[in-house]
Amino acid sequence: MIKYLVIENEYFASMNLIKLVSAARADYKPAFCVESVEDAVELLRTRPDIDLIFMDVELVDGNCFDVIKQVRIEVPVIFTTAYSDFAIKAFQVDSVDYLLKPLTREAVEKALCKFERLRLSSRQEAAQPLRQDRHRNRILISEGDNYFYIPSDDIAVVRSEDKYVFVHTFSGKKHITGCANLNVMEEELSSEQFFRISRGLIVNIRAIVSVRKYFKGRLKVSVSVDGGGPQDVVVSAARREDFLKWLDGYPL
Repeated sequence: MIKYLVIENEYFASMNLIKLVSAARADYKPAFCVESVEDAVELLRTRPDIDLIFMDVELVDGNCFDVIKQVRIEVPVIFTTAYSDFAIKAFQVDSVDYLLKPLTREAVEKALCKFERLRLSSRQEAAQPLRQDRHRNRILISEGDNYFYIPSDDIAVVRSEDKYVFVHTFSGKKHITGCANLNVMEEELSSEQFFRISRGLIVNIRAIVSVRKYFKGRLKVSVSVDGGGPQDVVVSAARREDFLKWLDGYPL
């Protein structure tokens, strides 16, 4: 059963609309009827159990756009009005349809069909399994006349230097990439394996040698870079919790 709300300032117009909807869809039931901006806002703020709203533009104390400004509407809306002036504005708020009075059964039928198609589409999208994030498992490198790739597992750290992005491998090699900036690389690498430890450095979890508490709520992390001895990097207090969660295996 579909429950709908009627926001309409004329009693007989409300009754006519309900009659037309009932004739078109016996399983559609009016849950509420209100006639003012004030009543509509008060009702919608309670998040009523409704699936659809029929909304007249002109109300007794303003117009329907005064409602939309004050409360977030989370269900489809079919506008009903005697004026065509507000059509463009109505469609700017994702309405299903804009019906001109006097309403006819054919017009109501078409609007309900549009609503049902949108409802079905939304349900089908919700039923789809969430697409898992896809991450790069290798980085293409261009050096001289040669192209080659580096597996992501072989990257110890990614560093931003002088407006360029470099990868440092566990074998001690350093390569410039074609990546525009570190933000792009951060998004493309696996968040389970890599963490942006500072503004200019992304680390592979396998490159972390030790983590120690540091003053003012910060952390001092020893990172193996370029195959040499560990280098200390400070994790800010603002990043501390995210970093520790990442170490503990929480998805970020």
